[in-house]
Amino acid sequence: MRTIKEQKSGVTINREQELYVIFCGRDYTCLGFDVCLEWARGIAEWLGVPAIDPELRGTMEAYAQYEELAGEGRHKHSATGERCPALLTPQLVGLEGKRVEVVDHDGEKRRFIVGKSTGWLPIHLEISRRNSSGGFGVTGAPFRSVRVVSQGR
Repeated sequence: MRTIKEQKSGVTINREQELYVIFCGRDYTCLGFDVCLEWARGIAEWLGVPAIDPELRGTMEAYAQYEELAGEGRHKHSATGERCPALLTPQLVGLEGKRVEVVDHDGEKRRFIVGKSTGWLPIHLEISRRNSSGGFGVTGAPFRSVRVVSQGR
């Protein structure tokens, strides 16, 4: 039996899986309760405002506060051009454009060029080659090790 309850503006709560289920046009996306709090904490820190009270975890109030913080973040970016570093992988900050070899938290070794997405809330990207047209979000952090194998262009 599904335990999806509470709905507000296209968002429902799935308590069983600890997710906010978000309607996006014809599709859905999900945001975990803990991820919501973590992202909101990082955005709030960047904005210099209080974070969401952890006691609100899994409530519509917490999700509404997350949306409000995101809106304030977009506004700050529009006004100043600043980008919020909250979702960047700390071990890769400053290595953008360089080829690195990482050993991830599971012990898997791989190499990639460190990229960074666009927008007000960027993430680091794993780009396979210089002539690649993009990449995907970095996975496996925190890393056991990070080694620069080439400086880039």
